[in-house]
Amino acid sequence: MTSVRRTPRPPRLSRATKVSAPLAAAVLLAPGITGCSDSGHAAGERDLTSYYEQHITWKPCAKETDKAVKEETEKADARAECGRLAVPYSYTDPGKGELHLALMRYRTKDQEHRTGSLVLNFGGPGESGLRELKEYGPDGFSRAGTRYDLVSFDPRGVGASSPVLCGGGPAAYERPTSPDLPGPAGMADFLEAQEKALQRCKRTAGRIIPYVGTVNAARDLDVLRAALGEKKLDYLGFSYGTKLGAVYAHRFPKNVGRMVMDGVDEPAPNLKDTTLAQTAAYQRALRHAVELCTSRGDEDCMLGSDTDKAMANVARAFDRLDDQPLDWPGGRKLDREAAIEETMGLLRSRESLPETPNLLAAIIYHVRPGEAAELGRAAADRATGRREDSGHDGIEEAMTAINCADTADRYSVEQVVSAYHEFVRASPVFGPFMAAGMATCTGWPQSGDDASHDVRADGAPKILMHTTEYDPATPVQWLRRMADAVGPAVTMTDTGGGHSVYGTQDAGCVNERIDAFLIDGTLPPDRSTCT
Repeated sequence: MTSVRRTPRPPRLSRATKVSAPLAAAVLLAPGITGCSDSGHAAGERDLTSYYEQHITWKPCAKETDKAVKEETEKADARAECGRLAVPYSYTDPGKGELHLALMRYRTKDQEHRTGSLVLNFGGPGESGLRELKEYGPDGFSRAGTRYDLVSFDPRGVGASSPVLCGGGPAAYERPTSPDLPGPAGMADFLEAQEKALQRCKRTAGRIIPYVGTVNAARDLDVLRAALGEKKLDYLGFSYGTKLGAVYAHRFPKNVGRMVMDGVDEPAPNLKDTTLAQTAAYQRALRHAVELCTSRGDEDCMLGSDTDKAMANVARAFDRLDDQPLDWPGGRKLDREAAIEETMGLLRSRESLPETPNLLAAIIYHVRPGEAAELGRAAADRATGRREDSGHDGIEEAMTAINCADTADRYSVEQVVSAYHEFVRASPVFGPFMAAGMATCTGWPQSGDDASHDVRADGAPKILMHTTEYDPATPVQWLRRMADAVGPAVTMTDTGGGHSVYGTQDAGCVNERIDAFLIDGTLPPDRSTCT
């Protein structure tokens, strides 16, 4: 249950991953529906043959007339094709109606040696697959696009696929992101404001929120597999997309082809423990970034040569931002929340990570941040779902709906307030901000369940899983937890940082090993490390 977004390979600016506290709603599928037939339905379910026998009509995205699809695919490579896929709101009761998922693909130029379709999910949860595939382009995944048609989709409740919208429209969603006041005293007011915002979702998005969630999304994946004409699902999932892949492998183990997970999620999350683990992972990643600088010595690092002293200076500087925001490039003020969002964004990006010490030095010593400010702002804008046109991409609503569908956790105000200092101990820098993540579903208007926590995939082929050693968003310990939970898995790490790094220029070894598996079926040794 990660509330993070995959960082696309940037042409210049880093497009940062999602960072706000883990968010989410409820799924009405009964838990434990396994043993699905080729037509996708289990014993006791109505026949789903009509969904499995669909044929997708593809057309150039440039000719798309749907407003949401046009916005998400604007300026896409000319090869981009768009389509739609019908799926039932409820797989246990298809008579409740159906929705249509927005699809996009880039066909490989080498159709003669085409391996098949590679379906991608970029995480979030709630990330628009169309928007992200557009940002990467047909060549943004190392060598994968040389053999596969690259296919992505907006999952149910997301983007152009019956989106969860609160407050009357995406631009009107005003869910608070963090308490106005630091410390436990500000948490109660924050939770009251959050509950009012979340209750609006029941009024404006009630039709879709009972049917979002990872279990239904995994069922949708299998319908998509069949509609693409593939006997097996070849799949590449980033961040939360790894959890979606794991649930698919549990539900349809015999239909798994070559599956890759990058930035591996927690298989059975609980809001408190998961957010605490992420908080500690961000602190560890921050120290790693600082240490890369301080190891060069006083002359080459503005933070100095003493890592402990530099970390203490960082913590004090962030505390000062509560009362003394800094004048920042672009005529804006940098307060604590903005500084945290921008720092987190740099830590998640493999390519922007080296700019982190420059941003920190600017905050500590009130000097000009240079390119770090530009990269950090881009990270913060994506983290909050802001677009260049000052609009809002709706990811907060979708993330809340999906994450809350996937957990029964609902903490009281008292429980959240009493846990505040645990988060501060995990990270004096990020803890005061991330403590609110425990309260993600406090006030959400619908219950959730833990049906997506079972990811055991007996009978599936081996799945390749990768996480960096200093991944701040999906802590490296989750890699082994997911592998143990799934069963048939091969894991690998690399000694760098960043979140979900496959396809980035600074991840050559990771790219080579994942390419070898996707293209040739060659797996690396289990528990191997790229250096």
